[in-house]
Amino acid sequence: MRIPLLLILSLISILSVAQSVVSGPFQGHTTSHSTKVWFLGKGLDTVQYKAYNLMDSADIHTGSISADYDYCHKNSCPFKFELGNLKELGTYNLQIIADGKVLSDQEIQTIRNYDVDDFSFLIGSCAFIGTGKDKLYKLWNSTRIFNTLAAENNGDFMLWMGDNVYLMGKDYKSLNKSIKRYAKVRQHKKLNRFLKTKFHYAIWDDHDYGPNNCDGTFPQKENSKKIFDAFWQNPNAPHKNGIYFSMKYADIELFMLDDRYNRNDNKSEKELLGKHQMAWLKAGLTSSTASFKIIVCGNQMLNEFEGHESFMQYKKEKDELFNHIRTNQISGVLFFSGDRHHSEILRKQETGIYPFYDFTCSALTSWRYPLRKLFKEGENDLRIKELLLQHNYAVVSVSGIENNRAITVTYKNKFGKVLQSHTLRQQEISY
Repeated sequence: MRIPLLLILSLISILSVAQSVVSGPFQGHTTSHSTKVWFLGKGLDTVQYKAYNLMDSADIHTGSISADYDYCHKNSCPFKFELGNLKELGTYNLQIIADGKVLSDQEIQTIRNYDVDDFSFLIGSCAFIGTGKDKLYKLWNSTRIFNTLAAENNGDFMLWMGDNVYLMGKDYKSLNKSIKRYAKVRQHKKLNRFLKTKFHYAIWDDHDYGPNNCDGTFPQKENSKKIFDAFWQNPNAPHKNGIYFSMKYADIELFMLDDRYNRNDNKSEKELLGKHQMAWLKAGLTSSTASFKIIVCGNQMLNEFEGHESFMQYKKEKDELFNHIRTNQISGVLFFSGDRHHSEILRKQETGIYPFYDFTCSALTSWRYPLRKLFKEGENDLRIKELLLQHNYAVVSVSGIENNRAITVTYKNKFGKVLQSHTLRQQEISY
């Protein structure tokens, strides 16, 4: 069989540079008996991995994995693999090995398989990290928050709620330039330090999908989807029509939405989710037995302010979803969102149903708008606490006994100082 010249040249190029792990490894979707792992390797073709239980010398897992050459930037390529048949609540030492040399050596963990217990996780959105000349776009770009997140004792995992990478200039028009942006951002030292401390789940918004405020007509959306899937380790295989997925953790269920791929702003009846994703969401909510059913979206879900994107602008879909919750008497639904470069808690009382809450958390590092309070959006009748304009993230804590659970969202600034907190009890959002 003839080997294509391009492949030969690629292999020569990879073998001619120093072999190293330049980002990660970090854990993606993790259960009591498995975990998905991602890392970015430089100068690597095929590597071996070895995970051994620090408390059980007989519990050893080995394998090999090749680089995903379709998504390499120069000699840096993503690697993805899954470890199965692990011990519940196990701590493992994971090694990445090439040509007999250990390139990475760190601990990873599985979780406890429980139905009801106290636990917490982290949320955030809008993480601009300048690379190359684009550092000039935001000269005083503080990434201090990633050190704080890395030191955060709370939180089993992190939810990235969109704009996790900013495709700048013409990046989103080029597969290679988009890959370059992802690869460069992942090598940021503070971000990389944080990625190693938790396991991570992600959805996107416009800036890691395409141009500002774009919809499903964006012609390069398949490239965006492929790159996103190559750089994250979410549960299950990706949907053909978007990046949405659901995940159960103890007694909560997360419905992570795609607000771009199926979006159609040109119809007379605009669509944000599209019929397939809407059907999936409604079916999932109906079958869920979770105490809290958390719908996570890049865009805000309750804001009625006309000057920016919100699910409330998609009246047909909004009515369809809210009517479904009302008709089927589905308890425990609340919303998390990003996008706005501020944080706030919105509360909306719909007819014949409990009040809905939308906890918006933004931005991790992106642009702030310190004068926003002075303009129309500064006064929002739905907002129940202060509008937060600092860089921030939130710790979400779930606690209490069965059927009497509570969820607390605590916003913190880039130094970890508490800005505000709100507790929502299960009975407040139940039939």
